[in-house]
Amino acid sequence: MKELQFTKKVDYSNESIYIGIDVHKKSWGICILTDCYEHKVFSQPPQPIVLVNYLHRNFPNGNYYSAYEAGFCGFWIAHDLEKLGVCNLVVNPSDIPTTNKEKKQKSDKRDARKIARSLRNKALKGIYVPNQKLLEERLLVRTRQKLLSDIKLTLIKEIPACAGIETENPTMLL
Repeated sequence: MKELQFTKKVDYSNESIYIGIDVHKKSWGICILTDCYEHKVFSQPPQPIVLVNYLHRNFPNGNYYSAYEAGFCGFWIAHDLEKLGVCNLVVNPSDIPTTNKEKKQKSDKRDARKIARSLRNKALKGIYVPNQKLLEERLLVRTRQKLLSDIKLTLIKEIPACAGIETENPTMLL
């Protein structure tokens, strides 16, 4: 005879879930804390939807708060998490409280735990996160400046060559 197992699904309504994210190109270190305990520290693929699906599956109806260090990855993660219902902070890495032990023994999991702990303790202040339109305008201006710089450099190299002057470093003519 089969035994029936009943599992009661826990509801996290009105409970805060804190997520520290250590962002890297190929994987993210994730630490999840509640007000009372540390749930789990793990690695996952670098996709916000994977994290949000995990949160909805394990912490249904919770209030989700996340933070990650500003860096090479930009602000797309913050925008995606906000769209998926996670309140997110992008923080300056030097503003995260760090113990001497954490400075000497660095790892992705420790960094994620440190970010989550600081978020739970309300010790983090987020930096300005520009909207998508502003980011696109910045990219346009930077691309234009780079193209103009490349054109100038080409002309600087071309003029002495047309006059029959050989130079090792044409930028020295500036």
